[in-house]
Amino acid sequence: MDVCRRGEINRIVVDPNLYYKSNTPINYDVETRKPDAFEIFGGSPWVILSRSFMEFCIYGWDNIPRKLLMYFTNVAYPLETYFHTVICNSFEFQNTTLSNDLRYDIIPKSPKPKILNTSKYGEIVAGESVFAQPIQEDDPLLNMIDEDVLHRMPDNFVPGSWSSCQGINQGEDLCYRWADIDTVKPGSRGIKLASLLTKLVEERRHNPSQCHQQHGP
Repeated sequence: MDVCRRGEINRIVVDPNLYYKSNTPINYDVETRKPDAFEIFGGSPWVILSRSFMEFCIYGWDNIPRKLLMYFTNVAYPLETYFHTVICNSFEFQNTTLSNDLRYDIIPKSPKPKILNTSKYGEIVAGESVFAQPIQEDDPLLNMIDEDVLHRMPDNFVPGSWSSCQGINQGEDLCYRWADIDTVKPGSRGIKLASLLTKLVEERRHNPSQCHQQHGP
């Protein structure tokens, strides 16, 4: 994994959006820094994280996730670097990644991709993509994905074994009750994703080292 914004990673920033309701530009400090205790890695912000890795980030039994969380508080675009750096600096998880962001693009190399709409729905759901962008807020495409792919009712949970959601009965919302949150039974889309990830894992065996150190200023 390589950092996408090499010129930004060592700059110290303060994000006022953490404190103000209105959208405010990021403040850049004139000073720069380069850590000695760990190496910086990065890549796409589009990620799928395993449960075991998330437990490692939360419990932080070797303190790496917590230390890096403090460091990346003052880094621009931390979604492109935080999880990547945690993985590649952890002996337990390094080189367990797949270098594929599973993202749908109309024109992969276009600097300004077209806005996705309902005309691309068939291509999106038929392909191997998990993420798609950009989609405008409240676009009908989002409703189509909710209804046809996730079977999610408006403003409610995605139904599954983790929620005893049964829809609406005589005006009563039945989607607020929790069931067994540890039970996950994949539907057809989940099975398709599992097959895709299995294929990508097989391909990774030809390139087992996915962590590439960040170089440059």
